[in-house]
Amino acid sequence: MFGKKKIPMEGVMYKTSRISYIQNYILIFLVFVILLLVFPLLDILGNPIHLVIFFGLLMCMSALSEEPEWERIFRKYVITNNEIIKLDGWIRKKTFTIPYQSVADIRVSKGFVGRLLNFGNIEIVGFKEGIIMKGIRNPEETQNIIKNKINLMRAAFIKKKGSKQKEYESETE
Repeated sequence: MFGKKKIPMEGVMYKTSRISYIQNYILIFLVFVILLLVFPLLDILGNPIHLVIFFGLLMCMSALSEEPEWERIFRKYVITNNEIIKLDGWIRKKTFTIPYQSVADIRVSKGFVGRLLNFGNIEIVGFKEGIIMKGIRNPEETQNIIKNKINLMRAAFIKKKGSKQKEYESETE
């Protein structure tokens, strides 16, 4: 599957999918068309303002094309059996975790293009803070995985609580 990488003994790692930056690629194409159509008609070397605009547009194209890669390098999400982890940064790493016991709600948001190409954001709301997993492929599937893990953890807690209750009742008799 796209955007996932198995982490042994820990969980599944998710990254922002490149397709979620389709708007960047469309803007790059439009700027490129403008450069091809307008600037051959202008004297770039003769007018310094045209030269500044030309290099400014090239820098915009470069930034738009590099943004998805920087996002994939600097931000990762890990879903384990006990918690959801957001790893931010490369040199100065920040880790934010939400244990399944603290999850209050899970929301999926998809725009028009996201519905067409099957990507979206997953917002995991905890009791104190939340994590937004941006640009995840198949977000409903990932949401169901998280919900299943939460339900398994709650069932195990109820089973454990029930066995402790039985032990307590047998001791008091």
